Amino acid sequence: AELEAELQLDRLKPRPSRRVLLLQGHQSSWQERLLVAPGAAPACSNLTAYLRDEAEFKDKLSPVALSVALTLPREAPGLVLYGDTLVQAQVGGTRL
Repeated sequence: AELEAELQLDRLKPRPSRRVLLLQGHQSSWQERLLVAPGAAPACSNLTAYLRDEAEFKDKLSPVALSVALTLPREAPGLVLYGDTLVQAQVGGTRL
């Protein structure tokens, strides 16, 4: 079976105002289909993101929200995805 994986960076902001972008493509989101099958090798993706220059945005105090969502494709009838399908975490940071 395949899962649709989606990563959203700074998802609480409108797309033009997002403060964090992926290094490859300079976009604030990433999508990919992951193969999940018994005996299949683990699927790993390494993504590098960067914070835009402070001069490019006004909001420097609100947290940057990241989310990862896993869904089954619509063409996967009879399959059920158990567990949390939206993962969110807040990590404390320090100002340099």
